[in-house]
Amino acid sequence: MASHSHPALDVAVVGAGPIGCATAAYLLRHGHRPVLWSPTAARLERRGGVARIACTGALDGEVEIELLPAPERLAGFDTVIVCLPGNAYADVLGRLAPLWRDGQTVIVSGALSLAPLWLREQAARRGCDLHAAGWATTPTTAHFLPDGRLHANPLRHRIDMASTGAGDRILALCAALLGDRFVDAGDLLAPTLANINPIAHAAEVIPNLTRMDRGEDWPLFGCFTPVVGRLAAGLDRERLATAAALGFALPTLAEHYSRSYHIEAGPLHEMAAAIQARGMGPAGPARLDHRYVLEDAPFGLVFQEALARAAGVESPLLSACIDLLEAAYARDFRAENFLVDELGLASGGVAALRSRCAASRNADTPPR
Repeated sequence: MASHSHPALDVAVVGAGPIGCATAAYLLRHGHRPVLWSPTAARLERRGGVARIACTGALDGEVEIELLPAPERLAGFDTVIVCLPGNAYADVLGRLAPLWRDGQTVIVSGALSLAPLWLREQAARRGCDLHAAGWATTPTTAHFLPDGRLHANPLRHRIDMASTGAGDRILALCAALLGDRFVDAGDLLAPTLANINPIAHAAEVIPNLTRMDRGEDWPLFGCFTPVVGRLAAGLDRERLATAAALGFALPTLAEHYSRSYHIEAGPLHEMAAAIQARGMGPAGPARLDHRYVLEDAPFGLVFQEALARAAGVESPLLSACIDLLEAAYARDFRAENFLVDELGLASGGVAALRSRCAASRNADTPPR
């Protein structure tokens, strides 16, 4: 699947969590020259300006990735891959906004809440011709083990993506980076709804909030019981109904798990048991302040709810999950997603948003 016939590319990865580190390691395996920049990179072992990452799973051995000392260095890279949780978009991407330059391509991995459109429009207001793209999911799943090693699973067979302009060129770029696994969904809204993390994580954490609150050690997929499976399947039906109302036919959650973990599709709880048996499942969150809620509730569930309302689709289970999480956390997650207002979804409606997505995609300029 991986092609090493492409020329080696210099690529900056923003974010040094497990997904950022695994993405950089896979880029290295594909013959490229990745670097990492993170506002924290707290978990990485450093030697001078280099991060040493001990890998296990589908990636085995130690890799060394250069760490950029300052974000200003990102301007020197034609391609930047953003591996950040949605709740870091405003702070980190807002900080980086003045650094983007004409002709640069910024790819948001596991893009939430139409972040690529926001990046493109934010740059355009500064007179910058930025190409932005979104991957519907991350290239792989990965997590840090208690001993600090990075456990990375194989690359996914298929990753839906979309971009703002230069679509064919960016699709070819993605294939050059990580192989022929990318499919151009055309409309930026499609990969936004194809991201299954928000509904899957909601179904997994809501029945296990006391485990998180007590800091218990529990396996995420090992606790994916039939109850969790029914909750996840219900949320998935609402996600697919919203997608269908917008004209998209998207993979189901079961199909996503099959492609991501290379297992046979079936009842969700049985698939989860197979993932756990193969040692590919991460530990469940051992704290309440975890991205499965703080990222996925406001930037995944809330945005999907806003899309459903704008499309005239009822999603009572989705809304109930948001209500439950808001009550449990005593937080207004609906107010935390600044992109619902920034992109005018609530005021302008879905037709105006789709028009802007189409306009951004047609604003194609030759690569510099």
